Amino acid sequence: MSVAPGTAPLAQALVLSRDMLAAAQAADWALLAELEARREPLVMREHAPDGASRRQLGEILAYDRESAALVARARDEAAAQWQAARGRAQAIAAYGEPAR
Repeated sequence: MSVAPGTAPLAQALVLSRDMLAAAQAADWALLAELEARREPLVMREHAPDGASRRQLGEILAYDRESAALVARARDEAAAQWQAARGRAQAIAAYGEPAR
């Protein structure tokens, strides 16, 4: 989703956070990283200490928690697949060794 020029930084960051969640749901890790890099300077700015800013920051944090959970799940699945493949490779190597 594109953000209209002139949109407030937190509003832009909120749109990018939604897009980041969609990227995580699609397992598009490159897009997720790109969006996060675009969002970072927006959230690092100083923001008005008003209710609207707090609400938007809360929404951004909620999207971040959902995205982080998806990233953690994908990481754990990749680690399990790697471990299983490593175990198979070790078993194949063991059967290929001459008997002593």
